[in-house]
Amino acid sequence: MFKVERVLSNVVRPLRHKILRPNLPFEDSILPEDDFLSSAHFIVKNNGNIVSVASVYKEYFEAIPTRKGYRLRGMATEKKEQGKGFGTVVLKGAIHYLKNETDADIIWCNARVSAFGFYEKMGFIIVGDEFDLSNIGPHKTGYIEV
Repeated sequence: MFKVERVLSNVVRPLRHKILRPNLPFEDSILPEDDFLSSAHFIVKNNGNIVSVASVYKEYFEAIPTRKGYRLRGMATEKKEQGKGFGTVVLKGAIHYLKNETDADIIWCNARVSAFGFYEKMGFIIVGDEFDLSNIGPHKTGYIEV
């Protein structure tokens, strides 16, 4: 069983950049909310190496405004480790944290269309239409109760 660790934002950024924004400057992997007190960052290691990362930020979800939302961002898994369950482990760790350490009742994300099958398997519900993020590509929005 792999352990999810809560870490500082600078620990998740290298893998976040490598997988999600490799053609952009490293600074584009630093999110404005990274160091807010309400933000949290998680890693999973395999053989001592970080193989999957995820971050959550307290952020209003306009599709369901009556809920207390947190946004999942910067979720990434090393290419050679994808499909081995590490993404599932880090996401479940983030959800466990939200359930037990915050007032969140929903987690939402804007996910790349190529990754949305993963989120659907995790129980996320798609809302709205596909949209394009400049320099990143097509996305969809989804959420799940925590």
